[in-house]
Amino acid sequence: MEQLFRGENEAGKLDHVIRAVDVRKVYRMGDSETHALAGVSLDVRRGEYLSIMGPSGSGKSTFFNMIGGLDKPTAGKVYIDQVDIAQLDPYELAWLRCRKVGYIFQSFNLIQVMSCIENVTLPMAFAGMDSETAREKALDILERVGLADRALHKPAEMSGGQQQRVAIARSLANSPDILLADEPTGNLDLKTGEEIINLFTKLREELGLTVITATHDLKMLKRSDRVVWIEDGLITRVSSPEEMNIEIAEIGGE
Repeated sequence: MEQLFRGENEAGKLDHVIRAVDVRKVYRMGDSETHALAGVSLDVRRGEYLSIMGPSGSGKSTFFNMIGGLDKPTAGKVYIDQVDIAQLDPYELAWLRCRKVGYIFQSFNLIQVMSCIENVTLPMAFAGMDSETAREKALDILERVGLADRALHKPAEMSGGQQQRVAIARSLANSPDILLADEPTGNLDLKTGEEIINLFTKLREELGLTVITATHDLKMLKRSDRVVWIEDGLITRVSSPEEMNIEIAEIGGE
């Protein structure tokens, strides 16, 4: 499987980690059809910080799920490292989701009965890593996200920001190349949201990650390399934050 996704990275020939080509998604219920995506094409550069935005029902979340391998298009192609992920069998797709892509959700999706470190080691167990190695790696990741001293705490004993850091740590468990974050600051206050955005920027720089967020947070848009606007199932604009003239108010407090 690793050979399948290696592509041409080592030779430096592959500039795009994700390519979406004329992606379409139709949901059918009886005689009714909903065209969630109507032909979306986009290349995501390796190491890029990309934000996707759009109004409710625009197709933003559907496209987000397509490029993360969480759903398959009705038509069109999605490539990760030149591999058409729609052609993967269930085992290969599970490998992709476990090792190639890290997922972060607005609601954190932590297992409440598990400690912080247990939540982080769980994906490693699914990947077949032995428990001692997994624990050491989890502690290293928790140190990286500033939660080494909370390793044995359960989610209910943590603030929203701390829980989101655990979710980020969990997404890094199997050393993915791509981080997909769905409204990662949506349930956080302004100051905590700013801390999470800073953490994304730090992880991207330190680990060389490609970060893709679905967001309405102007502070996150400001940090992005590009902002993709989706409306009525189509990309209507791709621009830099500077071109969008995004102005962010200063965050007060210590």
